[in-house]
Amino acid sequence: MNPKTNFHFITILVIVANLSSVFSGCTPSQTTAPASPLPATVAPTQVKPPTATSIPTSIPFPIITLKKGDFYFSIAGQQSFILSRNLAGYETSQYYQLLDLTNTGGSKFVRVQLDSLGMGYSNTGEVDEAWAKKWEDIFERAASNGIYVMPVFGVWYDWNNGNGYSTWKSNPLNEINGGLAKTPVELFTSDSPTQKIWLRWMKTLIERWQGQKNIIAWEIFSEVNMVPGTTEPQAIDFINSATSMIHDADTFHRPVTASLADFGEWSRFYRNDAIDFINIHPYPLSGKLDRTIIAEVRSMLEKYSKPVLIGESGLSFETPDSNPPTLTTADRADIGIKHAIWAAVVSGAMNGRALWWEDGVAIYFPALNMPFIQKYADAELPASNFVRDVDFSDFQPLTSTSDSGVWGAAVGNEEMVLGWYRDATSEPPDWNLLPILSNQTITLTVPGFATNWKIDFYKTKTGTDIVSSAIVTREGMKITITLPDFTDDIAFKMYIQK
Repeated sequence: MNPKTNFHFITILVIVANLSSVFSGCTPSQTTAPASPLPATVAPTQVKPPTATSIPTSIPFPIITLKKGDFYFSIAGQQSFILSRNLAGYETSQYYQLLDLTNTGGSKFVRVQLDSLGMGYSNTGEVDEAWAKKWEDIFERAASNGIYVMPVFGVWYDWNNGNGYSTWKSNPLNEINGGLAKTPVELFTSDSPTQKIWLRWMKTLIERWQGQKNIIAWEIFSEVNMVPGTTEPQAIDFINSATSMIHDADTFHRPVTASLADFGEWSRFYRNDAIDFINIHPYPLSGKLDRTIIAEVRSMLEKYSKPVLIGESGLSFETPDSNPPTLTTADRADIGIKHAIWAAVVSGAMNGRALWWEDGVAIYFPALNMPFIQKYADAELPASNFVRDVDFSDFQPLTSTSDSGVWGAAVGNEEMVLGWYRDATSEPPDWNLLPILSNQTITLTVPGFATNWKIDFYKTKTGTDIVSSAIVTREGMKITITLPDFTDDIAFKMYIQK
């Protein structure tokens, strides 16, 4: 989140969609919720939802876990890199459509902000039954597609009585609606009546949903540092209380997270033992999303020694209908998105993609809507193909250097390395590409002592086609690799030569 423009948008993994909860961004010009569930910049349009179909019976799929000390989720016991999305929509039928796209696109995980279909509670904290049933239908539809979900219980703008996008006036717990809260900060005041009501509501949902096998984790709150007046000690105390309730309610002991907007320094928040994995939201002002992902993920890993999830991300935090236009709708933005997805693979993060506008939130913007979302329908599929069946156990970011013509990164362990490098001149806003890059070299510092390695170079257009192979030899701790001729970018897998 950029504090200067104070604008940014919410997080999802099967998350979302009434815009009262859809946006994680704060808009300076809007301090109250509009009559519709959309921010003032997003006029509600009569989007014809796809015809809802009956929800098929859930198909068997492997259990995903996050074991203590691991830095990746384990699928059927093997640590794996997964692709994820943020979904949005007015109706459950639109979620169904987006879940179908998620399945065919290669993502396995969706983050969902629960307030997108309404806040889900009365002014006394009782669960809205109709609202809960909608989410249960969405969870089941996700399960039928073999997709995991991470519910997000709270979002900052529902508790924002300051600048930026706000739905505080429509929050049932606001005293103007018969609730007990005079100010939003009461949610984060230890043992306050408002906090007790909200935590009880959250616990009721977890007790109700904990048997849903495709729930991968719980996110307590999105961007807690955006709530006006809330301090880091208050936020930590709130997360501790919520986590304690989650542990009591969830017999499956799923991991727990909470997220911060990407500004300021609340380092104690993420060091808190109640947070099982870091949850970042990169929206770089420069638009250099791939570079930001690699730098931020590696910084977080070094600082906190916890797994890092990309909760949401984008080329710009501003609405995609902004004037002048943002990088989100730039002519060659698809190149920047492709680079960001591949950068996540080699960053050390648990996941990749996790886009905001492109995954689903663009559905609220008449000029974009589904055609824009479908443009990115399978953007992650080559990366998904590339990492399929790769065991990420003990993978860590590797130190590397490269010729000036290329830029990228690598991750790996003593037996295998994954790398991705691109044309170093391909930067926003135009993402221009040289016709061909030749004789570019990179040098990796690789753990272990194995001398000879085989390297296979892959087309990033498919993630499966090998363009060439080579044998490389370690010198000390370093291995120097000459890349084959390529345009745009190239990926590789390197194995011990036995």
